[in-house]
Amino acid sequence: MPVSRLLVEEPRTLGDFHVFPPGYVDLTSLRPICNQTLGDAPNESGVTTLTGQSLREVATSLTGFGIGVLSTSPLVAFTASLDWDAFLSASHDDDINMLLSLSRRAERAFDMVRYHLCRLDLPNTLPGVVGSWDGSGPYLGALLYTPEDHESYMIAGDATECAIVAKGLGLELDLDIREPLPRPTDGEVAAVAVHALTLFSDAMQSSNDTIKFTRVMTLLEFLASPDEYKNWKKLKGDIACHCANTKDAYHQLCERFRELTSIEDASGKQQGIRTLVVHHGRYLEDIVPDRMKRRALFRELQTYCVSVLDDMLANSSLTWSAFQDYRSENKRKLGV
Repeated sequence: MPVSRLLVEEPRTLGDFHVFPPGYVDLTSLRPICNQTLGDAPNESGVTTLTGQSLREVATSLTGFGIGVLSTSPLVAFTASLDWDAFLSASHDDDINMLLSLSRRAERAFDMVRYHLCRLDLPNTLPGVVGSWDGSGPYLGALLYTPEDHESYMIAGDATECAIVAKGLGLELDLDIREPLPRPTDGEVAAVAVHALTLFSDAMQSSNDTIKFTRVMTLLEFLASPDEYKNWKKLKGDIACHCANTKDAYHQLCERFRELTSIEDASGKQQGIRTLVVHHGRYLEDIVPDRMKRRALFRELQTYCVSVLDDMLANSSLTWSAFQDYRSENKRKLGV
């Protein structure tokens, strides 16, 4: 699958996924079968009629996806189990569902890339969605290779589900992840961490700062209590215990979380940013009008998210109950 907004100069490994620079893979050796184009379709009395496999192939061709796109794009390669008999008789709608499934799977690897290399305050360096290519717009594409028949098929369609990042040039990938990527089956904490990484990516890809702030606060709430809703009075300690090294720092963080969520001034006027955004309908840009201060805010919020995620990934095999005990021990060491 191609990936837009990505600069990669040498092959990279991301768990079971492999990323190759443009032109690195000899695609002709995979014996790709060319799809029909609109000009190949029967034309009777000036009317082009398409059904079945012809419609499926032409629908892919009309996206502009093909060997040319794959040859000039960074590529993500991975294995997948497919029912080839079902695939050969599938429809274009089935192709779109397959593209969505394959892209979501590969996006798990790029969640880790964003976690390690990207920043909430710098959308300019975000990679595109796996399956997208330069100028693809809403389309995603994939080349599917079957070793048994030693041939490959190309599918593409309108499968982009999220907003398209257009700002900046994208990401220079200089990271290898040799160890297996976290999986929900690794443990209860791993399942929380994997979903949290997806929420982190969603926050980075937000279309404006207000939505981004809301998503980050939702992520922190999830990291603190994934199983049930709790208000921030109860949540803040379960975030602060991952971020603080001393008792004083812990209490300062708890006070800072009050400023970020809900706090009133001496006259009883609400000053908490989350409450103003979520419950009062305010824009973050109005609450924090200085752009550099908003960027600093997102860098601050990212440190909190990363501190919790670091501990979750390091303890991914634990049950959630055991991880809560881990938090309690952290608090005990801090003297709180």
